[in-house]
Amino acid sequence: MLDDASRGAKPFRMVGDGDLSVPCRRCTHDDLYSVNDLHVVQAVDSFPSSYPAREVVSGAARKPLTKSFPNAKVTMGVGYIEDRPKAAAIVGRIVTSWADIEIQATRLLAELMGANIPQVAAVFGSLRNTRSQSDALVAAAETVLNEQDLLLFHAYIARKASLEKERNDLAHGCFGVSVSIPDHIVWVAQSDFLAFTAAHKANHKTFELKERQFVYELGTLERIAQEIVEFYDQLGFFSGYLSARHDGSRGEAFREQRYPELCAQPHINEAILAIKAKKQKGRSK
Repeated sequence: MLDDASRGAKPFRMVGDGDLSVPCRRCTHDDLYSVNDLHVVQAVDSFPSSYPAREVVSGAARKPLTKSFPNAKVTMGVGYIEDRPKAAAIVGRIVTSWADIEIQATRLLAELMGANIPQVAAVFGSLRNTRSQSDALVAAAETVLNEQDLLLFHAYIARKASLEKERNDLAHGCFGVSVSIPDHIVWVAQSDFLAFTAAHKANHKTFELKERQFVYELGTLERIAQEIVEFYDQLGFFSGYLSARHDGSRGEAFREQRYPELCAQPHINEAILAIKAKKQKGRSK
């Protein structure tokens, strides 16, 4: 069974030549199905989630420690994040899920290049620098996409860069805890923690680490984790939309209907507006 977020309110459409693995949690039967095998039927059974209950999402960004918890005494070091198991679990989800975003980006590049995924994966995987990977995607897109598809593509790239920064901050930062902050986790950039360590060793008291520490609340971490999952799905939608270019008049009809839906997606819509505003500002100068 597949989840339908609209609960039957919207048609469930999928395109592409891939297979879907859809195991049954009641009888444990697991098989591969084509997109054409999918039919919308209201499920009779209801199963509990296979993963723990999610935290309530917060729209807030990480918060400066000195403003949120001015009296907190923080202990930094390896392993302390385990004292906050809920935060540790969400950070783990955020860090490990980015590999799947890169897989979706590889599929997108393969679609843009009209090439087989194994060959594209070999090339894309050899580009260890994020900027190089984005440059490869942009170069391919600007060669084959029309103007409206290119606008949507650049919105996806902008969204990817924004999420990647949030993920990388967590993946490469240092964590600590405080007894006065029982649920949340304290974070500091690795460069700041290194500078503080060096200053402390040299007995210099001028470097104030507390001014550079931030608190990630559980709701903020949950937001980042869920937005990465959301973007993973969005990248898949975009690749499917682009693949319909090769399906003649039927594909074009699908693309014409699908385009405004993709443009209206959460965060993608904001990215499109920002790109248009930037272009307009450039023309007015």
